[in-house]
Amino acid sequence: MDAAVKERVKSLVLQVVKAYLSEQVEEVDSHSIAILLNHPSSYSEGIMEAVSTLADKYDVTILVSENWQASQEKWAANTILLNNETSFTQLNEVLEKTKLLVIPVASFHLLSKLALTMDDDQAIWLAIQYQLQGKPVVIANDDVELNVYEQIFSPHSVQERIQGYIRQIQKDEVKWVSLKDIVKTVDTQITSYDEKAPLLLSKHIEKAMRDGLETINLPANSRVTPSAKDLARELNVKIQKKTDS
Repeated sequence: MDAAVKERVKSLVLQVVKAYLSEQVEEVDSHSIAILLNHPSSYSEGIMEAVSTLADKYDVTILVSENWQASQEKWAANTILLNNETSFTQLNEVLEKTKLLVIPVASFHLLSKLALTMDDDQAIWLAIQYQLQGKPVVIANDDVELNVYEQIFSPHSVQERIQGYIRQIQKDEVKWVSLKDIVKTVDTQITSYDEKAPLLLSKHIEKAMRDGLETINLPANSRVTPSAKDLARELNVKIQKKTDS
């Protein structure tokens, strides 16, 4: 093989490698997630490691309370401090640009409020908004799951109430996992979210009409029932599917 051919082969290989790396970067950048650190934890070292791993894999926005403010310099990610000055406009911007919410620290306050859909603080409000938009919520349960002594000595009614809250959020499709599995769970939930196909029904067309909505915007992979199509045509409600992700 002469020098000219070698140079040509080398150039082609470099082009292929660059194209591959470009695709990988685009794929990572397209997966934006939010991480909510609100409550203190007895597993801070493991939480720091999990957050750092996620920040390396995804485009991450981290929302921290004053409990975690000192740690925010350790992450090369967009960090927002949750306090009285944080506006709902800021939170909505995070909600709109991210696909998934990760909560590495659970608390009984978070568990009960989320199970009862009581959005009386910023953190709970944000988590509920992700649910309402059909976006995955992943919560690490290590700080809430009862240890053996708590199971032995705490009243059965308390244990049953806690388990009832856990069953409710799991029914609501919140992923309630151990901290060691949180990164793997985020990966699978991102994939599931990308493959999710929303279903448009007649009742959604009726609701759009009552709200004065002339156009319903849906992801490209959405499904529309025949009756919904007919009703939309009858009521002059336009169904528009996005051409991108």
